[in-house]
Amino acid sequence: MGFINILENSNLLIEVNANGAELNKLFSKKNNLDFLWSGDSKYWGRKSPILFPIVGRLKGSETMIDDKIYNMNQHGFARDCTFKLIRKNSNSLTYSLIASEETKKRFPYNFELIITYELNDNNIKVLWNVKNIDSKIMYFSIGGHPAFNVPFKKNENLEDYYLAFKTKKDVEKYEFEIPYIKEKNKVKAPESISIKPELFKNDALIYSGINEITLKSKNNTMSLKVSLEDFPFVGIWSPYFAKSKSMAPFVCIEPWYGIADLKNSTNVFKNKLGVNKIEVGEEFNASYKITIT
Repeated sequence: MGFINILENSNLLIEVNANGAELNKLFSKKNNLDFLWSGDSKYWGRKSPILFPIVGRLKGSETMIDDKIYNMNQHGFARDCTFKLIRKNSNSLTYSLIASEETKKRFPYNFELIITYELNDNNIKVLWNVKNIDSKIMYFSIGGHPAFNVPFKKNENLEDYYLAFKTKKDVEKYEFEIPYIKEKNKVKAPESISIKPELFKNDALIYSGINEITLKSKNNTMSLKVSLEDFPFVGIWSPYFAKSKSMAPFVCIEPWYGIADLKNSTNVFKNKLGVNKIEVGEEFNASYKITIT
């Protein structure tokens, strides 16, 4: 438990693990419930990993940076690194990961990745800060992958739960040819989607143009809202089990600044779909918020 840090106020208690700077608990005192998935490896052993420096899979698990091939597994390496707690106060925890000789074997940049969890009333704000401390332009992706219990309570029914959306005018949906992106299509902006196992038959649902997703039930007043305005992508995922036609007892709502490779990717990292770049000495900032009522 030495790697676990706790923050709490009158409404919420959170735990963060220095391993991966991963949110470990999201407990609502009002509802007497932990809304975050338990990390049971029977279904999926993680809870809320940080995806960096890629989101999704690289074609062939490799990419080309400065004419050299680098290998990287799905979602990158940050989720498996130990971060350093660099700041703690009454309502925030801040963690840092700095490039090392080990990370440069997979991602040849000098960087600092700073993750902050800020606790405010009935919400937590997750802030990402990526600094380019190299002598060349840096390309990267970053994403969140928080998993939330569905149903909220064990005696409730999955079929009563749904996702409600607030969107931009134009919404696009990305189609998989697993594990890569095949195409995107403009779609009618979704207002709500009922949660059911067959949603995830073809892996995640991926959209652009989404500002907010709220997880709720028709039969109670509790809700969990993820605010991700101006994020270029969001993934919605749960493991699907074809034999039993069932899903895991959680849904991930994943704010992304990045996406899996295209099926016809050239593997050149700087040309990757959804890649971000930071000039020398500059930094990237983004944040999303989780609110419980």
